[in-house]
Amino acid sequence: MNTQPAPTASTARPPKPLKGVRIVSLALNLPGPAALMRCQQMGASCVKLEPPPHPSAPKGTSGDPMGLYNRGAYDELHHQVRIAQADLKTDKGQKALRRELAKADVLLTSFRPSALTKLGLEW
Repeated sequence: MNTQPAPTASTARPPKPLKGVRIVSLALNLPGPAALMRCQQMGASCVKLEPPPHPSAPKGTSGDPMGLYNRGAYDELHHQVRIAQADLKTDKGQKALRRELAKADVLLTSFRPSALTKLGLEW
């Protein structure tokens, strides 16, 4: 006999419809990371590629401007998201992007189409 109480709306685990989906994000600031956080909460495995921080930024600063200006919000939005730095303007950064994309199902970006084209990415 099961003595555990039946799950209620407040104790039931949320569904994970994105379990098994791998997402790579290039999006910075608020909208993209908010969308990525929601995808992670729905079960997706998420990685975010960020540019390196400005050389004058304090040590440990994110390459995402939000990490500098609102660290608390940045940390909350990126909880359980793997962060990697990649300068996409360099060959090394391009290789890192291609490696991540080869394993991904989804690319989340806030880049304009022309910026994606410069990176060799198209719709």
